[in-house]
Amino acid sequence: MVPAPVSTPPTQVARGRGQVARGRDHTVRRGGQAVRGGGQPTRVCSRDASVLFDLGSSYSYVSSHFASYLVVPCDSLSALVYVLTPMGDAIVIDCVYCSCVVTIGSLETHVDLLLLDMVDFDVILGMDWLSPYHAILDCHANLPEELSLM
Repeated sequence: MVPAPVSTPPTQVARGRGQVARGRDHTVRRGGQAVRGGGQPTRVCSRDASVLFDLGSSYSYVSSHFASYLVVPCDSLSALVYVLTPMGDAIVIDCVYCSCVVTIGSLETHVDLLLLDMVDFDVILGMDWLSPYHAILDCHANLPEELSLM
């Protein structure tokens, strides 16, 4: 069993505050060096994915549909995670896909994805992914979208 993240207060899924990266050209910076995405979509476990970068989400999620294509097993959480939806409903999550590879351009990162029944996106990358990689989303800049990772 995988230890669960702290789940006392419910977290909140995206309410349209993030940036969709699929199909957009973006620049990724790692340690000050630029890596061009070249218009390639973000890939999760070697599959193109519709990704929402959500600063308002504590955790990262994968849709049930997209999870069926993952090659990593779904592990049970040692404690349930409660997620509050935009409609105000609470959803209980008990499954996590550990160490999924997220590829942006030539840069590979890893994230644990909680299984969430959603239809708008394949993956939501929350603060648990953004913070460790010191990601900076520049929403003000024109295309290409810039995502800096340290």
